[in-house]
Amino acid sequence: MRPCALSPTPESHMHVEETVTPADPVLGHEDRELHRLMLLAQVYAPLTEGVLRGAGLKPGMRVLDVGCGVGDVSFLAAELVGPTGQVVGVDREARFLTWAQRRAEAQGLAHVRFRQSSLESLPVEGPFDAIVCRLVLMFQPDPISFVRRMAEHLRPGGVMALHELELAAMGLAHPKLPLFSRIWGWMLPTCERLGIKVHMGMELVSTLRRAGLVVDDGVIGGRLGVTADAEPTQALVETVRTLLPHMERLGVALAMEVDIDTLAARLTAELRAHGGVLVPSLMVGAWGHRPGPV
Repeated sequence: MRPCALSPTPESHMHVEETVTPADPVLGHEDRELHRLMLLAQVYAPLTEGVLRGAGLKPGMRVLDVGCGVGDVSFLAAELVGPTGQVVGVDREARFLTWAQRRAEAQGLAHVRFRQSSLESLPVEGPFDAIVCRLVLMFQPDPISFVRRMAEHLRPGGVMALHELELAAMGLAHPKLPLFSRIWGWMLPTCERLGIKVHMGMELVSTLRRAGLVVDDGVIGGRLGVTADAEPTQALVETVRTLLPHMERLGVALAMEVDIDTLAARLTAELRAHGGVLVPSLMVGAWGHRPGPV
């Protein structure tokens, strides 16, 4: 379901964590990959919340979260629809769903539940008032067909909100930071060779339209890495850690030149030396509705 934001494995959301993120009260320190997922979720949360609000999620709505992972987008949606609404999160990774359910219970979110399912054959429980999907389309062989399948579970007039990375426009920094530029020189070709759609963010509008939905609006935004220990900066380093085996396998970079164990310290030194700011991730959100009588 939601593959790792820049990782080729399903629902790994590019969030690897070692010691940079506090332990979740439910997860503890049991699974580094789950912590990685939650680190990036913290980075993306304010951006995704803005997309969901813009799409019109409101109290009482019934929402389907496709590729829910450990539940972070589901929880954002749950806040907006309130206890009179309902959120159903769907993912194919059972271990992620186990943690998502525990987190929901810990937060007292009785109106959120999770189901294991292939994204290619979503459970028919609809129609839903809204469908949300973050960092899933960039890993799909055919995003348009995927959106069409999701739309089958949307009521006429219902809204679909999509949130994806625009990888081709990432790696922004001011002033120019040589190490940061090298990092993106490693990451972008690796993603392209893995078949990840690096322009998915900017292709959301055309994807929605070609799938038969009426596009309503969209936004673009990113989180600034203003300090070396900022979450976006940490997430960038952990993303490199996850991609490193693929960089080596594809001949993009050698482990010794990346030197992952010192990368955070070197990036920290570069930021401080230049008084710089960086944008590790740029995300596009777009939403549209299913035509037909409401």
